[in-house]
Amino acid sequence: MNAIKRVLIVGSGIGGATAAFALRRIGVDVHCIDIKPEAPITGSGICMLHNAMRALTGLGLAEPCLDSGYRFDKFRQFNSAGELLVTNPAPPSCGIRRPELAGILESAAEGAGAVIDRGLTVENLVNREDGVDVRFSDGREATYDLVVAADGVYSKIRGQVFGTDCSPRFAGQSVWRFNAPRPAEIDAFCLYRTPTGHTVGSFPTSQESCYIFYLENSKEPLRIPEGEAHHLIRERLMEYTAPAIRDSLERVTDAKQVIFRPLDITLVPAPWHRNRVILLGDAAHAPTPHMTSGGGMAIEDAVVLAESIAATTTAKAALEMYSNRRFERCKTICDASLQLCRNEQEDALGNRERSARLLLQTYQYLGRPL
Repeated sequence: MNAIKRVLIVGSGIGGATAAFALRRIGVDVHCIDIKPEAPITGSGICMLHNAMRALTGLGLAEPCLDSGYRFDKFRQFNSAGELLVTNPAPPSCGIRRPELAGILESAAEGAGAVIDRGLTVENLVNREDGVDVRFSDGREATYDLVVAADGVYSKIRGQVFGTDCSPRFAGQSVWRFNAPRPAEIDAFCLYRTPTGHTVGSFPTSQESCYIFYLENSKEPLRIPEGEAHHLIRERLMEYTAPAIRDSLERVTDAKQVIFRPLDITLVPAPWHRNRVILLGDAAHAPTPHMTSGGGMAIEDAVVLAESIAATTTAKAALEMYSNRRFERCKTICDASLQLCRNEQEDALGNRERSARLLLQTYQYLGRPL
């Protein structure tokens, strides 16, 4: 039996909640904390590709996601006026709103016996070879066999334990996101392209809703005035006359409906553990969203971590197995995502064909076994 019996997971997002559930399934005592006081009730959409759905199927969680979300297997490209240019097959995927996915994963974790505490963070930790002593922000103290840092791209645990060498860096693009009622034509992953090379994307997140995003190039991270996001996104998408885009924009009447953030990325070199602290999800590997794989890779991390703990008898062997199984796969996705991002920044028409080939190759790679 493995020496890892009691685990603290810092962050209850996609990776953290999945890890909590996966670890409870193999009998590990799980305490999961999140700095946010409440579960998310708003948020954009997420596209879970075939690899993420395969991992969720193995955990018995795919069907609830498909029930709440929207299954699709096509990739459509339109011009900016909404005229269909081409339809291609795509890996079977599920679009779903992030709050819906969060609810499914957290409910599964708590139902399996994980304890999730909100409004709580790590004040200090002592990372020893045989365990981690933790003091929480509410003054409580506890000792764990393993601490999993699943606290995102700006991970405080990573900074404390791994240093600042792997701090996020700007990728040269920012993303604008908003939700909208789903037009009938948004029944697949859809891209709307202008002659100047700009692209708006959309995919369904349920029978009634869809998610729309726009990627904007800039040499430095953009900062937008508070309360102006709904006006600014309309200005940026003026050249799109596609009814699906125009009708959706008409419903964006408040800045709070628009989610904007610069794309900050990182990839921590292996191994992803220091003594008994290990990185998972965006804390270890935060790609650009061009492969729509950030959440999916975090789900895979959670599955592989649980498998590694179950398959070994020492913590050292389990953590080494986890890093060895995950690093090259995650690096491949991070590299492909960043190349797609750079292709868009170069704004060369020939890059569209190169990007299409890279997408296909990487989709095929994702289909390989974990």
